[in-house]
Amino acid sequence: MSAVEHTVTEHYGSERIADRIISRLREEGIEGSPLDPEVIAGADEFHSGGRPATELVADALDIGVGGAILDVGCGIGGAARFLARRTGATVTGIDLTPQFVEAARTLTEAVGLGGSVGFDVGSATDLPYDDATFDGVTMLHVGMNIADKGALLAELARVARPTGTIVVYDIMRVGEGEITYPVPWASDSAASFPAPPDDYEAAAAAAGLELVDSANRLELTIEVFLSTLSGPPPPIDLSHLMGPEFPTMLANFQEAMAGGVLAPIQMVFRRE
Repeated sequence: MSAVEHTVTEHYGSERIADRIISRLREEGIEGSPLDPEVIAGADEFHSGGRPATELVADALDIGVGGAILDVGCGIGGAARFLARRTGATVTGIDLTPQFVEAARTLTEAVGLGGSVGFDVGSATDLPYDDATFDGVTMLHVGMNIADKGALLAELARVARPTGTIVVYDIMRVGEGEITYPVPWASDSAASFPAPPDDYEAAAAAAGLELVDSANRLELTIEVFLSTLSGPPPPIDLSHLMGPEFPTMLANFQEAMAGGVLAPIQMVFRRE
């Protein structure tokens, strides 16, 4: 593991993630076997725009029953579980942080999806899968921790089948300006590498991929955030995953978006 990868796992990793989430649900009187996946949706889809953004990713994949999807940088598995439920495909999630993968496996069994969703520990720039294994590849808010976008996109392209779709949804740099740390993906600049969409497109082209769609999801992110403020708080939210510093991380990220420095961008690629 490289020094940057070690920094990333230190930033995200904490012990007993699934136990803490399940204990919190019990405090709220929420139990069941299996649990309803929706009760953990406030914390398990760790990206801008939450569930509505994941729905747009699923729509872009256009994969159904019998398909195979890889979710790179899966975190605790929320997007992977939703993709399996939404599409009927078999989903594999992979993440660099062992504690996330452990939690993803536990939560997936708790919601009764162990037969259709599995998880591995591994690096996005060295995926432990054969060439042309997956019908679709997703990557939600991962590239900000990876400096070498060329190596990243090459790996996503390698494991996708020739007719497959690759959906990248990352925080990208859309303007000049400084980023105040910490932010949700990094405690400082040592493991933070947000890049402009042109860099992703160039890296994808070098890997034999063509950009077929691109969308800025800033407006969606704002709408989802405002809706959470106006409704009752969910039983589990991202502070239960990221700890007490999360409000500061979120405020710094919001400042960068409001200042036109960063924005959540979805890009869809296919073979040229």
